[in-house]
Amino acid sequence: MAEENGANAGAQAGAAANTGMQMVMQHIYLKDASFEAKSPQELDQSGSQPDINLNLAQRTNKVGEDRLEVILTVTVTAKQAQSTAFVCEVQYGGIFQFANVTDDQMAYVVNVLCPNVLFPYNRAQIATLISAGGFYLPPLQPINFEAVFRQRLAEAQQQGQPAENGKADN
Repeated sequence: MAEENGANAGAQAGAAANTGMQMVMQHIYLKDASFEAKSPQELDQSGSQPDINLNLAQRTNKVGEDRLEVILTVTVTAKQAQSTAFVCEVQYGGIFQFANVTDDQMAYVVNVLCPNVLFPYNRAQIATLISAGGFYLPPLQPINFEAVFRQRLAEAQQQGQPAENGKADN
């Protein structure tokens, strides 16, 4: 009986995979990276911790009938007093192919699933650049892109504006 249930569950999963939504990551690449910092002599030497600001941006480009390029930009800015200690910006792109995805699902996929794939690459590159610049930054924590997406949708609804096909820029 257990074997029948296991075989039946496997068949159902296979059938769902054949008819369900599919997302294939075809390529991930570093699109752009920059790091700008003041020289150590120009920084406040009082030992105070800088204020760290993290900014996310995303854009998509259609590259085929069922393919999208999704570019996630992460910018980290460190300020000490009124002076900017460093700015690090990294853009990672991904080419994703989709099948059996409705417009409603596509908004979620592009704004939640794709950034979840790209963000670890951004995070690793940011850590490398900041370290190479002679600064220490604690590891960037994972981001809940679903919460960001839901918040943007709620804000658009409160303002009486329909979200563009449910899409929300991060």
